[in-house]
Amino acid sequence: MSGPAKTPRIDPLLIILLALAFVVRAAAVAWLPDTVPHSDGAYYHLAAQKFLADWHFPFDRAQVEYFGKLGWWPPLYPAFMTLVYRFAGVDPRAVSWMQVVLGTAVCGFVYQIGLRAAGRTVAWLAALLVAVNPTYVFLTNIVASENLYAFWLAAGLWLVGLPWTRRRVPAAAGIILGLGALTRAVGVAVPAVLALARRRQYTTRRAWLVASAWLVGASALTVAPWTLRNALVTGSPALVCFGGGLNFYFGHNDVALGYRDLKETPMSHLTTQAAIDAEGYRLGLECLGRNPLGFVTRGGRKIAALFGSPGYAPHENSAIMLPEGWNTDPERGRVATELRARQRAKNQWLDGLFTTWGTLHSWLLLAGSLVAVAVGRRTLPPDLAGAMWLAAYWVAAHVMFWAQPRFRYPVEIPFALLTAFAVQQLRIRLQKPAGR
Repeated sequence: MSGPAKTPRIDPLLIILLALAFVVRAAAVAWLPDTVPHSDGAYYHLAAQKFLADWHFPFDRAQVEYFGKLGWWPPLYPAFMTLVYRFAGVDPRAVSWMQVVLGTAVCGFVYQIGLRAAGRTVAWLAALLVAVNPTYVFLTNIVASENLYAFWLAAGLWLVGLPWTRRRVPAAAGIILGLGALTRAVGVAVPAVLALARRRQYTTRRAWLVASAWLVGASALTVAPWTLRNALVTGSPALVCFGGGLNFYFGHNDVALGYRDLKETPMSHLTTQAAIDAEGYRLGLECLGRNPLGFVTRGGRKIAALFGSPGYAPHENSAIMLPEGWNTDPERGRVATELRARQRAKNQWLDGLFTTWGTLHSWLLLAGSLVAVAVGRRTLPPDLAGAMWLAAYWVAAHVMFWAQPRFRYPVEIPFALLTAFAVQQLRIRLQKPAGR
């Protein structure tokens, strides 16, 4: 007769890692109370207030056209902010505190993925790399969709790695990854990429196709209602959001790579997001037709930009980063002066030690990922093979459009897993007796 079943014990190391992740993020938010939403964050803040005032806002054609630039971003992060504002008041600080929780949860998912993929050593090292990642720590205090997207991505990766013996597993993963696509548009293709990465786990092509259909189909159905909304309200069925054509132009033109104000582009005379996108794609394709080799040369520059300095994350918290118009408004100009005076000493740390720390951490993740692929490309566990495929897709997507270091944020999750695996493999090789 068998004895009573043992209750699974929570790994104390996981508790320590989660506590570490929470504490360092909470410390950053508490230390930087003067950070103000600016740039993309200012638009997220505006969209959330509009949603809060009237839930019909995204379905009101007149308002959607008037606030057309809000169509450049998917809807889920402003919706998340709206929920926080409804319960905590219109305060971006409340969003930052919620992001402390999201960032801590990401570390938990990474630990579980690493544990399943290659054991406890990979689990705790990958989670540690995420917990103390300076980019993740300091962007927690910024109104930025990467915070929510990282949660969906980590949760989706964990779900994708569960056995697909029941259809509800890939379907659930597809829903989560679909929510990710509604947070960051680049996530649209992630379910298909992860489905391709799992091909070698199936003995028959049919079984793999059925499971992949549940994953990709569930994701597509999650995104579809918003695509329908775009078609009905704006007159153009943008898959997730507008801006794709504009971003394509930013990556393929004869003037300069990267973002420019719309007024500085040939699309400055256009008034709708759909028209801007169509023209952006047309101009980008014309540029490629004139100089096909430019795709390669520009691609190299985009990869370099993608893996550039991560100093943006601490710098985004600098008191010099304020919304447009503050310096020309007397009252806000006074507030801006006070903010700069209070945070001058903090800026030295943000742009000094913490930026250096972030740079070293990024180099470690990139080097570790390259080593993991080099030493174990054909023997990577399924979860880590998916991480490798995801990293490759991330680079390819930004070669196709354009890149800056901030766009690297989500892919540092698979980088952390691959780096932890590389450390484990190197340690095993070093411990092997000579001659064996």
